Amino acid sequence: MSLRAGRRAAGSMAEWVRGHNETDLPPVRQTPQAAWKWLFDEWSIQLELATARMRVPDGSFRQRLRSELADARGLYAERGWLADPASYHRTPPPLDDGVTIRAASAGDADFWHVRFPSEFEPWPDEPGRERWMDYRPVRTAHAWMLQHADQPRPWVVAVNGYRTGEPEMDMWMLYAQRLHRRWGLNVIAVVLPLHGPRAIGVSGSRVIHAGAMNTVFTVAQGAWDIRRVLNWVRNQHEAPAVAVSGISLGGYMAAMIAALDDDLAAVIAGVPESDLARGTRRQVAPLLPPYYEQWGLSWEPYEQVLSVVSPLSLPCLVPADRRYIFAGLLDRWVRPGNVKTLWEHWDRPDMLWYQGSHLSYPFEREVARYVDRAAVETFGSQPPVPRH
Repeated sequence: MSLRAGRRAAGSMAEWVRGHNETDLPPVRQTPQAAWKWLFDEWSIQLELATARMRVPDGSFRQRLRSELADARGLYAERGWLADPASYHRTPPPLDDGVTIRAASAGDADFWHVRFPSEFEPWPDEPGRERWMDYRPVRTAHAWMLQHADQPRPWVVAVNGYRTGEPEMDMWMLYAQRLHRRWGLNVIAVVLPLHGPRAIGVSGSRVIHAGAMNTVFTVAQGAWDIRRVLNWVRNQHEAPAVAVSGISLGGYMAAMIAALDDDLAAVIAGVPESDLARGTRRQVAPLLPPYYEQWGLSWEPYEQVLSVVSPLSLPCLVPADRRYIFAGLLDRWVRPGNVKTLWEHWDRPDMLWYQGSHLSYPFEREVARYVDRAAVETFGSQPPVPRH
């Protein structure tokens, strides 16, 4: 190996370890703790991809991917959705009837389990529509609600991350109890389609690896459900102000809602993916056989179709000083470069780069302090929370 080739190989290895080739991010502090965080993230992502490595898409699956992508790209171009992605998203009806609320508990949290019919349907001619409508669990929306009964208070609408969606995890990972107890806010955590009680099999299955249209419908229906909840807390619960937050895939959704709702007090995107096509390609492409393109499974239509549900395709409507992002410099699930892309798209707002990974953020004190600061800057000091 020549010296030049050796340097190129060393550079590629260093980029792989960093997870990005950005030159203007804060440096990583090389400590034993950092190594463990990196390794745990890497182990978890490799576990996620283990099945994909051993599975070659069969003929019928490849045919479905090809036909759905081709049909969707043609339909989206014809309807003008590629040129104007906002027009793809319909305004959902108010959430007035059909809501059921029951008391529930998980761990040390008592909360209200909210259910309502989603009423979302893909557009009539969209490929994959019939398959999606056969997913019965996604028809009912679920949310975990923490509400103070003494008077109207500001609300945070939170969104779960990929593979989560159960109250035991969401109360902790979304800082729901912290925002509710410490800062006196009402919080409602909306469960994304194909997650938690809305899953088919394991939570998060069929979102990414079942074809582009499943990804599109997950985001489109998730945005629909969240917007209905926003309308509900404003109209039925007299919310004086509402912010949206989310982590991981939920951070992506928070960014989407920030582009579809023009009356949000703030948006907090935690360890957020910003480009599902780019993120999926980075993780999946190395696993695919070299004849992938020969099967007609090109990334170009995939990227075009997903653009209608991308926060990078739409301007953020939240005031610039109320946009918050936090991300880990050691993140192996959502690479720092993708987060930086969202930060730049949002005109470089307030941003926390912490010395940790995707899965370490709930244990990072500086992240908790950052979320606290965002809550106080957005809503100010709330009345004391009644103690029982």
